[in-house]
Amino acid sequence: MPDDDLLVLAPYIRIGVQDRTLFLGFGSIRQAVLDRKLWHPLVRLADHFRHGRTRAEALSFLRVTCDVDESTAQASLLMLEHGHCLIPARAYDPGDRYSRHSLFYTLSGASPEHVQARLEASHVVLIGCGGIGNLVAVTLATAGVGALTLVDADRVETSNLTRQFLFTEADVGSLKCEVLAREIGRRNSECRVRSLPVLVEDRAGLRGLPESDLILLSADSSGLTRLVNSHSVAAGQPWMNACYVNDVAVWGPLVVPGLTGCWDCRTLAASAPEEDPELAALIADVNARYQAPSNGPVNMLASSLAALDALRHLGGFGVPASLNRRMGVWSHELMLDGQSAQRALSCPTCSHVTHES
Repeated sequence: MPDDDLLVLAPYIRIGVQDRTLFLGFGSIRQAVLDRKLWHPLVRLADHFRHGRTRAEALSFLRVTCDVDESTAQASLLMLEHGHCLIPARAYDPGDRYSRHSLFYTLSGASPEHVQARLEASHVVLIGCGGIGNLVAVTLATAGVGALTLVDADRVETSNLTRQFLFTEADVGSLKCEVLAREIGRRNSECRVRSLPVLVEDRAGLRGLPESDLILLSADSSGLTRLVNSHSVAAGQPWMNACYVNDVAVWGPLVVPGLTGCWDCRTLAASAPEEDPELAALIADVNARYQAPSNGPVNMLASSLAALDALRHLGGFGVPASLNRRMGVWSHELMLDGQSAQRALSCPTCSHVTHES
């Protein structure tokens, strides 16, 4: 019998009873089973699948050994299959570098081999290697993204060490992109990392960056957001923003030209009133002194959620939360917020763009 025909219970499956309900799996795949006549067949079938079995063997086990009627046997097996509870017998290798991620992709209903191959073939350009860039870069690299280009002209400062965790006191004064590249190489030597210590501040600077599958912007300059957006839309290149607004961890929108809205489709950030130059000048004077209250945990929230969406997009599993939305976690109130970034047919930047699959 070919091993490919054998199924086993996925390692992430747990079973429990609460409030007179049997829960088969937890998290997004949780199935609540109220019908008690299914409890014993389901649990016995799950136990049976701790070793490799075919579907035919499983149904025979329920009918013969458990004395279960045909409809109950079929319903029990379907519940395990539809809930992503069963995986091919050889799909999980605990010794593989990406084995735990593979379980996550399976949990999402995707083929781990397909996802990992897509990630390995991907190239991400990361503009900004600070608090968010640090963690996004190492998350993507250790997940198996094949190539990263790190763009940042800044040097490590002592005040960075509260949140830019891949830097140490010994790195103060060194270029951020070079230190980050070094640290990524220590964690996944298979990731091809290039550091570019340049300040990107205009279209020429963006055009000088290498082609990639995704631009992830995590730099401080607010004016750079619209610049990256217009560049990416014109080049047909997906991009995503990740930042924080005081206590709010922000990521998105994930812009896929021709498929989603872009930064200019909706008003996503406050600005000075163009119709009142005097007030606009005063606002500019006040804002010139702004210093962001950057905080490690808020940075980590934005970084991890942006990295997860980047992996979803690059790996082709699940649905990125920031597609057509700018997402935010308000850390003081622990509240999830979302701004619509749906495509506007009148958008001057992207209305003319069509998607090419």
